[in-house]
Amino acid sequence: MTDLKGSETEKNLLNTFAGESKVRNKYTFYSMIAKKEGYDYISKIFDEIANNEKEHAKICFRLLNNGEFPHTMENLEDAAKGELFECSKLYPEYAQKAREEGFEHIADIFNYLAKIEKDHEAKFRKLLLSIKDDVQADGEGNFIWECSLCGATFTQKERPDYCPLCENEDIFFFKKPL
Repeated sequence: MTDLKGSETEKNLLNTFAGESKVRNKYTFYSMIAKKEGYDYISKIFDEIANNEKEHAKICFRLLNNGEFPHTMENLEDAAKGELFECSKLYPEYAQKAREEGFEHIADIFNYLAKIEKDHEAKFRKLLLSIKDDVQADGEGNFIWECSLCGATFTQKERPDYCPLCENEDIFFFKKPL
């Protein structure tokens, strides 16, 4: 089989993935506007087609990854790297250019986005650390589990099904070293 890496087809898949992803968001925004203006049926159609575009992007994403989806550890690494690029290089450069062109308000927005992306990177790195195998259990096989919602910690072997303190079930628990 021919290698996809570096081919025009890979470039086309990347462009299609980006385009379908962009259009999906745009149609989602259009749906919100239509709903706000009282056009519920039009809103529904925009949502339906936005979902179709998401599926088209998913097909390209899978093809770009040898027909599979990467594992969570790889996804967290990739996400953290992307957020780091945005907060340390991309948005600061965009802010500088906006400022040079006299768009102070837009420069401030880019700087604010950079701060948010830095927080996103930190979250992804924290999640990555929480699932890496280097978190060791104690002598009895227990870990410390921290609720991502309320911050409560519990020492036990398995990930809790829910937080006994805030009683939330739909949350992530960080596995922490003892």
